[in-house]
Amino acid sequence: MVQLGVLEKVNYSNWAAPIVPVRKPDSSVRVCGDYKVTVNPCLKIKEYPLPKANELFTKLNGGEKFTKLDLTHAYQQVQIDESSRDYVCINTHLGLFRYTRLPFGIASATAIFQELMEKILSGLKGVVCYVDDLIVTGCNDKEHMENLHAVLTRLSEWGLRVKKK
Repeated sequence: MVQLGVLEKVNYSNWAAPIVPVRKPDSSVRVCGDYKVTVNPCLKIKEYPLPKANELFTKLNGGEKFTKLDLTHAYQQVQIDESSRDYVCINTHLGLFRYTRLPFGIASATAIFQELMEKILSGLKGVVCYVDDLIVTGCNDKEHMENLHAVLTRLSEWGLRVKKK
């Protein structure tokens, strides 16, 4: 994660959180900070609603072809301000590191990410977003492919990457 620019080594932190490894469905491990013992109790948590299932289904109504896109390391594609980085440090067996990207475990991360994704995809038709999962549809092959191309173009313009599979 250091080589990818997601983490950077630091020598000192007032906010270093222990890590919590989380096994993902594909058997890889996600490293999360246990921020409930550091910064989360101090946050003014951003509120932004996740869409409800019926809202998603309504937007997908009429679609006959579907593509599911999953963003790669979703939150970690979002840079955080330099001034916020000291609050998202983790304490590991290799020392202290701070995130340069939005880390998993921050109480407001989901709301921040959902709002950002909805802004990025605003104005595109045939697409819904639920955090890092996107579903693109169209009423026929041609419209589906046009919508998919528009979504992939928009994601590319913002520098966002999807999982290859």
